[in-house]
Amino acid sequence: MAQPLREALKREFYPFVEARGFVRQRATHPLFTEFRRQQDGMVQTFEIQWDKYQRPRFVLNFQRAEGMQVPSRTARGRLQRRRGGALACWFGLHKPWLAVLRSGRLHYRPEEVVQELMRCFPELEAWWLRGEEGPHLYGVALPAQASRASDSLS
Repeated sequence: MAQPLREALKREFYPFVEARGFVRQRATHPLFTEFRRQQDGMVQTFEIQWDKYQRPRFVLNFQRAEGMQVPSRTARGRLQRRRGGALACWFGLHKPWLAVLRSGRLHYRPEEVVQELMRCFPELEAWWLRGEEGPHLYGVALPAQASRASDSLS
């Protein structure tokens, strides 16, 4: 059921990010597709994570690491349709009820989902460049924030 969405991502999104210097990595798991680039002494990566039950939805997990080989300090988070931890926040074909009522359609077309992802992707670029947290980023943790959190637990 997720195949049309996977094909739309390959057709439209992969060239979009490859034009920005990302290189697709060799697949190690069928539910994850990783992209990576090196820029300004940092390794920037993101992976497309598919729903484990093959439903047509995905999220982008991302991170930034200092150093070129073994990351010494990392920062990470998720890019998704909207903030929140629920699967309903992931990019997918199912429309929220308000959108269903407005459009009269239960599902987005795969190309619409990919276009939405491409509109949100500049938020991820801004986070990598300036540390800005946009409305579609979730669970963003910077190394300094992580160390402050562990200090408060002691």
